[in-house]
Amino acid sequence: MKKNGEKITVLDPIGQPSGVFGSRLDPDSMPWAIHDPANQPRDTAEKLSHLKMAPRLDSLEGKTVYLVNTGFAGGAEFMAEVQDWFTRNKPSVKTELRHKKTSMFTDEPELWAEIKKNGDAAVIGVGG
Repeated sequence: MKKNGEKITVLDPIGQPSGVFGSRLDPDSMPWAIHDPANQPRDTAEKLSHLKMAPRLDSLEGKTVYLVNTGFAGGAEFMAEVQDWFTRNKPSVKTELRHKKTSMFTDEPELWAEIKKNGDAAVIGVGG
């Protein structure tokens, strides 16, 4: 689909939980095609098979957990509450509170690299 000569990215609801963003409808689709579920891009299980969730940790004791506010309204307060809960209830768990510098829909490679290097787990969330 085009708007003012530019392609419009359509997020694929099937791909979102797996981290696959940016699937596109056919650029020549009718303008209302975006609202018709039959026209939404689909990813197959085979295409997504390499995307796996991280293995579950046996315990958070002595681990570092990153709490990432994505910028959604109320997210900063929610993540601060989560951090406070860990402080009160799981003092052996170190928490690192981070706020995305960009929007919730954009990649932030430096932050992901920091979490991968220094963290054992991450909670990336929204508030509301």
